Amino acid sequence: MQEETERNNRVYFKTSFEGRARRQDKLRFKEKNSRSEPFCLLSRVRLGGCHINKSLNTICYCPSCKTEKKIPLNVKTLEDLLDACCIHTPSCLTDFLEPFSIFLPVIVGDEVAIERVAYEFCEDAAKEGVLYSEVRYCPHLLSSTFSPVKTCSGPLTPREVVMSVNRGLSRGSVDFKITVRSILCWSSDILQLCLEFQRYGVVGIDVAGDESTGLAAPEIVATFRNAVEYGVHRTAHAGEAGPAKNVQIAMTDMMAQRIGHGYHVVDDPDIYAECLRRRIHFEACPYSSILTGSVPLTDIKHPIVRFAEDNANFSISRDDPTLIQKTLDQEYDFFFSLQIRSERHLSLCLTSKLQCRTLFFPAAR
Repeated sequence: MQEETERNNRVYFKTSFEGRARRQDKLRFKEKNSRSEPFCLLSRVRLGGCHINKSLNTICYCPSCKTEKKIPLNVKTLEDLLDACCIHTPSCLTDFLEPFSIFLPVIVGDEVAIERVAYEFCEDAAKEGVLYSEVRYCPHLLSSTFSPVKTCSGPLTPREVVMSVNRGLSRGSVDFKITVRSILCWSSDILQLCLEFQRYGVVGIDVAGDESTGLAAPEIVATFRNAVEYGVHRTAHAGEAGPAKNVQIAMTDMMAQRIGHGYHVVDDPDIYAECLRRRIHFEACPYSSILTGSVPLTDIKHPIVRFAEDNANFSISRDDPTLIQKTLDQEYDFFFSLQIRSERHLSLCLTSKLQCRTLFFPAAR
């Protein structure tokens, strides 16, 4: 019975949402230099959503998993592994993050694997026509000295994790002609790491996870306020699984410049109006908004559509590639199918002007 329900949900999700992305093809090409070229490939900027530890290619399915690390993946092929990590039907944020337990043990504490994942992140972004991207991760989660994930790798500190990521992003940026900077997710000494590596591509601080238990903890608020004093950029996951009030807390108490997801902000007209007035940027990811259960399938108007119609400051990003396994084009296609009212709104979402105004540029040296 449960298998039949899951199968029906999967079919409903596919027919209800993926099946509607048909009418936008004519809008994906714009005149540029007197010839037609894919507009999105000429000016694409990606700010939100993507976490580096979710950007895995073949790193999880490698000989070292069974030999050196002795990690039982319980799959025969890479395709089987990707399917095991993929979220197929809408659920909740906790269930959405469950596949972490499958692939995190492969890279935690392994500086070579971490550098490779960072390098391949650049490769994947370049293939999707991205010219500039900001990727986020928690150094402590990938560190063998702090991570709750058990690993047989040698000791690797959060500082060494940042250095490994920086090496991968630096090589990838050169090889694939792309600019990628990083945002560090909150932990106890994360501000010190941000300051130390500001000159090496670390441009901001973030907080992600369960909003109900960790968004406004006093030590997190204090860290964000100190970040303001040091000129460190700030973004916060809020209003995704939590209420609009969390967006207000991130905006006022934590002084966040950008909000990760933030879909529930539209539930409170006053808080939403204040975000519009302040031009707070929303990092929106269409597919994950459904798959995490943040936006129910029955919603008449998706919050991202409200963002477009109200001329909000927002961008479309590809979230969690290993968990969702959709391209950035498919994220745009899915969004374009969500009852957009006019070509003006579609064109507004294709342009990178809003994203470029909200880039986390490195602090002046």
